[in-house]
Amino acid sequence: MTIPLFLGAGILALLVLLLSIFSEVVYQFFGRGEKRKLVVLSDDEYRKELDIEGGERLLSLLQNRGFNIPAACGGMATCGQCKVKLHTDVGFYTSVETPHFDMRTRETARKFLDQKIGDGYVRLACQVRVEKDVSLYLPKDTLHVKKYSARVIKKIPITSDKMEMWLKPSKSIQYKPGQYIQLAIPDDFAEEHYKKYGNLIKEACSKLGKEFVPYVPGTTLYRGYSLASVEPDLLKLIVRMAPVDPCMPLEKGGPPCIGPSCIHNYIQEQNLWNFFLGEKIRFTGPYGHFMLKEQPHTAVFVAGGAGLAPILALLEQWFQEGRQDNAIFFLGERRFQDIPTVYLPKWLKWERANPNFKFVPVLSGAFRGDNPAEMNDVDKKCFYNVSEADRQIIKEQGLVDEQGNQWKGQVGFIGPLLRKYLPPDPNIAFYLCGPAPMTVTVIDSAANVLKLKKENALFDDFTGTLTPSVDLLYQKLEIKEKIFSLNVPNADKLIEKISSILIIQLILKDKIDASYDFLKQVRETLDKSPQELESFLLSYKS
Repeated sequence: MTIPLFLGAGILALLVLLLSIFSEVVYQFFGRGEKRKLVVLSDDEYRKELDIEGGERLLSLLQNRGFNIPAACGGMATCGQCKVKLHTDVGFYTSVETPHFDMRTRETARKFLDQKIGDGYVRLACQVRVEKDVSLYLPKDTLHVKKYSARVIKKIPITSDKMEMWLKPSKSIQYKPGQYIQLAIPDDFAEEHYKKYGNLIKEACSKLGKEFVPYVPGTTLYRGYSLASVEPDLLKLIVRMAPVDPCMPLEKGGPPCIGPSCIHNYIQEQNLWNFFLGEKIRFTGPYGHFMLKEQPHTAVFVAGGAGLAPILALLEQWFQEGRQDNAIFFLGERRFQDIPTVYLPKWLKWERANPNFKFVPVLSGAFRGDNPAEMNDVDKKCFYNVSEADRQIIKEQGLVDEQGNQWKGQVGFIGPLLRKYLPPDPNIAFYLCGPAPMTVTVIDSAANVLKLKKENALFDDFTGTLTPSVDLLYQKLEIKEKIFSLNVPNADKLIEKISSILIIQLILKDKIDASYDFLKQVRETLDKSPQELESFLLSYKS
């Protein structure tokens, strides 16, 4: 009786084993994509050949094999950071990719795909599905990007909506001032955030004309943050709390951006289970090429909101290296209460000690009709929270009146002030980080007034649309010169109208394709009949 039982059990085990082998064979040959080759090339004759399974997204394939490609949006084609150069034809851009590329990049792609001219073209890795053998190029610095973990050791509110967070990485990270890292949002927080705000985020996306991408549990979301520090063993971030849609403010129940919400409200700086060290977080980095130029030049630093972080690091580097070139720092904020007063004394002391350095804070007001020169109770409270000695420096530098009631510094916007502080200079370089409206309008003013060269407008493109936006501004500049050369009547008025349509109606609404089409129509009208340009602009509808 025992033998038949053992025999039956053995036969059953053998059948299970054969079934599992059969299932694996079926999966390998029918359930998976065909076997493909992925060849990764880089500088210094680097070459790595990978056996992959066809059908997967290129971004996932690279990330799962140790290539930490930046993708702050989680591969949803909204940040435009996962750009890779392909040596293989895998098709033209998808509709969501196109706005992330300027006209020159698009033309290079068309020549490579249609005429086989050139050695490759650039696409978003998150939008490429690998169905064939693929060869691509990654910059050398991308190969050096690594995964890290760190403990939060300090969180300090520096304004009502900005938080300074200090991280102690488990190992030193070598980076350059101006670069950024990508923080991994904890899965439990991401899932809860979308449960709570998913419908509101979807509503905001619909209103802003953007695609809503629902959160998939198990997906790791990353958000990029510039480093405000210069030390390898201690990292500083500056994170501003902000709504998904500016028209749906947080105080009225608007959904917050997931990254700032996580840092402000979820991540702890002390944890009983970690012996009072803070939350353990994961990040990748460093990324980016937003760095100081090495050769002598006049430097203009422009920061606003959370964009202060990389500018802070670049300024620290500038003074640590003892640079003697002319430099000016424009800080754009809404009211005095939005200026991080913890840094204000240092900036003013830099200005006193360095005759070639100028600090210009500019207040625009919190809303239309708001006068930031009239300091309200919150502004005054922030002013009197500064030490008496530092308050005296602020007064002596002419930023606040003796009674502490009036802002005496600049009011308005940075762009129109450039002519006041700077002459045209072919060697001038702008370092910009802040809200898109500020960055776009300042570059536009600098290009027109100071003759800023396109290659000297330096920034990190966290939205993916800033690079083509700047390309459009310089195309507009070429059109401006053509209008003047043709002696078109009312030239100044026409150029102002072109700028208004391009920047206000199109670029700042992320209508990149429509922007290129608009400038194309302007050029065609000029070539056909310059006198018809005014009627075209009056009848144009975006």
